[in-house]
Amino acid sequence: MEVLAHAGPGSTWQAMVSAVAVGLVLVVVLVAAGRLELRQPGDLVLPLAGVAILSSLAPLGDVWLSDWVGWAFPVGVVALASLLLSAFTPLRLAADGALLYVAGGLAVVGALLLYRPLTLAWHPPPELLPDPGPTAVTILEPTDGAQVEAGDLGVEVAVEQGSIGPGRVLFDDLPWDPAEQGVLEVTVAGDRVEVEPGQDCPAVNPCREVSFTVEVPAGRGVGLQVEFRRGDGMPFSPAVLDRIEVDAR
Repeated sequence: MEVLAHAGPGSTWQAMVSAVAVGLVLVVVLVAAGRLELRQPGDLVLPLAGVAILSSLAPLGDVWLSDWVGWAFPVGVVALASLLLSAFTPLRLAADGALLYVAGGLAVVGALLLYRPLTLAWHPPPELLPDPGPTAVTILEPTDGAQVEAGDLGVEVAVEQGSIGPGRVLFDDLPWDPAEQGVLEVTVAGDRVEVEPGQDCPAVNPCREVSFTVEVPAGRGVGLQVEFRRGDGMPFSPAVLDRIEVDAR
């Protein structure tokens, strides 16, 4: 079953996109102000390395940084394009240069036009997420606090008032009931993992229970979380999930 990109508050990859965009804009400002020279491709190495270091700190503020992704992505793309043009062409980023003003205009227009569709696709607010109704997901095996062997671990999951489908589907192909033909997102020790159910769950005969195998590291209180989502990967609000901890030896 395909593991889907997480959307919503606290998304690490969205926070990193926002941090990269902020870093690229800062580089553009420094170049335009004459504090940073950018006349050849090699001049990009240190600034981009600094942006990479900045983005590595994004998980520290992912809860609020991820909220910026709707406008940060188009602005960051324009900033990167302007830096590349300045490094690889005769065009220069300067306070009195046309490139800076064109880039600024494109960034503003792009952010205004793309903010809403990007936010709805990547970071939808809770009020726009589908309502799961009485749907619930339960980890049947192993049980919370179970003593298990580290390595491959068999997991059994059941969905009530809903079903598990064949995997990610397009929005136009979703069933009328958002809780039918859903998908599972599995997290082990805080990391998303891809799982392959042992059962075939076609759209015409979706599953109520599935089993799969995950690899668990040795340790006490290793967290195992299963979240049930709509068939296209959109999370529900409130989230439909179950979480247990196991002691792996």
